Amino acid sequence: MLLYGQKIDVEVKIKHGVAQNLRRIAAIMDAQATIDSVDSSPSEKMIAEADIIEQTSGDDAWELNQTAAKNELATINALMTELEPLRKFAHLPVLEANEAAQQGEWLGELKERAENFLITQGTIQHDQLHTMRCHPDFKSDIVPFIELINDKMKNGIGLGLLSPHALLLESK
Repeated sequence: MLLYGQKIDVEVKIKHGVAQNLRRIAAIMDAQATIDSVDSSPSEKMIAEADIIEQTSGDDAWELNQTAAKNELATINALMTELEPLRKFAHLPVLEANEAAQQGEWLGELKERAENFLITQGTIQHDQLHTMRCHPDFKSDIVPFIELINDKMKNGIGLGLLSPHALLLESK
C-alpha cells in the first residue's frame, strides 16, 4: 500500500512537471515575440530577454528532476510487480486489499488490548469492549481469544511467564 501511495505521488509530480514545462515554454515564446516585434520598446525587449534567461536558467536541473522522477516511478513499478505475488490479499483490488489488511491489523490491536486489560484489571472497560464489538470478527476471533485468556487465568497458567504476544500467537 505504501508503494501504491508513492506511485501516485510520483505520477502527480511528473504530470505537474510537464505542465510547468509547458508554461515555461509559453513564457519563452511570449518573450521571444516581444523581442521580434517592431512595436516593442528597447526596455520591453530587454525585459523579454531577461525573462528568457530566467525561464531557461534551470533547464538542466528541471531535466534532471524529471529524469529522476521517471526513474523513481520505474523502480516503484518494478518493486510492485515483484511484490505483487507475495501480497497477502493479492486476489483483491488494491483498495479492498488495503481494507482487509487494516481489518487484520485492527483485530491484532484489539486482541492485544483485551489481553492487557484482562491480565492487569481482570475486566475489559466498557468503551473498549464496545470498540471490540464493532470489529467484523468480534464473534469469530475476539470472543474466543477472550475466552482463552480467561481459561488460562482460571486454570492458573502463568500468563506472566509468557513472552509478549504469546497468547496472540497461540490463538492463531
